[in-house]
Amino acid sequence: VLAFTGSSACSDVESVAEWHGSLVDSAGVSIVDNFGEPLWREEDRWTLTEVLRIGSVSGDPETQFGNINGLVVQSDGTIVISDPMGQHLKFFASDGTYLRPVGVAGSGPREFGRGLVVGRATGDTLFVMDWSNMQAHWLAPDGTWLGSWKTTPADDYRFGGWDYAANGRIVTVMTPLRLPDTPVVDTLDAVLIRDVRGAVLDTLAFVPSSDVFRFAGDEPEWHLWAGYPDYELTWHGGLATGRSDVYRFRWYDDEGVLDRIVSLHRERQPISGEDRTRFIDTLERVMTENGAPPARVALVKSAVHFEDLYPAWRRFISGVGGTLWVQHLRPVGELSDAELEDALSFNRPPASQKWDVFDSEGRYLGVIELPCIDRALTFAGDGVYGVWEDELDVQYIVAWRIEGLPPDLY
Repeated sequence: VLAFTGSSACSDVESVAEWHGSLVDSAGVSIVDNFGEPLWREEDRWTLTEVLRIGSVSGDPETQFGNINGLVVQSDGTIVISDPMGQHLKFFASDGTYLRPVGVAGSGPREFGRGLVVGRATGDTLFVMDWSNMQAHWLAPDGTWLGSWKTTPADDYRFGGWDYAANGRIVTVMTPLRLPDTPVVDTLDAVLIRDVRGAVLDTLAFVPSSDVFRFAGDEPEWHLWAGYPDYELTWHGGLATGRSDVYRFRWYDDEGVLDRIVSLHRERQPISGEDRTRFIDTLERVMTENGAPPARVALVKSAVHFEDLYPAWRRFISGVGGTLWVQHLRPVGELSDAELEDALSFNRPPASQKWDVFDSEGRYLGVIELPCIDRALTFAGDGVYGVWEDELDVQYIVAWRIEGLPPDLY
């Protein structure tokens, strides 16, 4: 076991304080354990400065958004967003000037459904996953349509997620179909690398499937918020995987070889009886107000089961220079009634604006707050782009420069 300080560790992040952790080399795999104390001191913590905002409450429809869920920053600074409510893409110059829309509502060629999410393939080629139409599209950097392929279930597997890396690699997660009174084909998700045409290039990993949704005979069950997997292509095209019931991540290189296992020792919070009651009461009220019949409300309530503990984390993303950003969650008891209504989800607990940051070695740097909703986060250069909502739920595209970021990291 090698317990070492920031000054002796090899890392892209400038050393600022003693690191409270350990590193073990186990058959070529680095085991990195963090014991809770951040490497950042208060004066060295990275901060955010807003440098761009696009959006308006009223007036210009070109800068009004319905529900941004995807955001790409191209090499020349062009910003591309996907808006499922508008069922189109919008393009903006690096200074926020509106350029053009791409796509119209529909299910045919050059059309988008309400489940579209934009990402990036090789170079600035755009990749759009259209969940509602079960198809994927690839477009030229200017939005010119290049082709499409179907993402319908096949061979007892369905598409469970997708992601892209800064080097253009596309990953799709294939998860076993779960049907009433039917044995599950497998308990592992396959993480596949594909090209923009849908062809499988490689298998990066097999990881445990989610335990959130299950069947008891022919009856569905939701286990809030049981261990669920997450996958993230890293800055250099490798893969990071984790399961939410433990604060531990497996980092693979771009050949799919396990490189390191990174852990943070932190106690998970219990889901109290009060939290459970408040969640169920809010769920019942929202369903009733939206016209759900009493039988349907009773069925959904009976299908909800709670774990003893909240997850160890909510989600994670790959940040600039090989960093990993891990999102905190908010317990139900910390939410206002309005916040709880907005955060009702069987799959993941409510989101926090706080994120743990790890350097490219896996060392815990500390916490940074992202003042935006957790969708559509994208890193580019020395900044992070995201979506911010005001008190009227009006959405804006916002870019923040990361202050204190070492120049060799971007």
